[in-house]
Amino acid sequence: MHYWNSKNMKRTLSLILAGLVVVAFAADAAKISDLVKKPESFDKKTVKVTGKVDKFKAKTSKAGNDYYVFDLTDGKEKISIYGRGKLDKAPKDGDKVEVEGKFEKEHKINEDYSVKNQVTVGGKKGEAPKLKILGK
Repeated sequence: MHYWNSKNMKRTLSLILAGLVVVAFAADAAKISDLVKKPESFDKKTVKVTGKVDKFKAKTSKAGNDYYVFDLTDGKEKISIYGRGKLDKAPKDGDKVEVEGKFEKEHKINEDYSVKNQVTVGGKKGEAPKLKILGK
């Protein structure tokens, strides 16, 4: 016969709580069309989205920080992708990729300029971007 003791209860509760934390921070799978049609539903949430790369550009800011930008498309729909840092392997236009990052229906760059429907990947300095090249 098996009896629950306080040690077993604590271990079980710890595992349940750890599982809930993982679920709470999981990215919402989204389609580009959903992000474009209902941006307020995803605003400031972490999303995982797949599409084709268009207009990929790797750049360095005036302050010396590396970054990259591109459009992620699915048919006629598109969103903007902004990533900090350098990629080990940069995607090429036409590549199918999966990105994970924070979605913003409007990302203000400054008072005069903002970008609509943007996903930021590699949010913190030194953080590896969540971008997978899936093929053509």
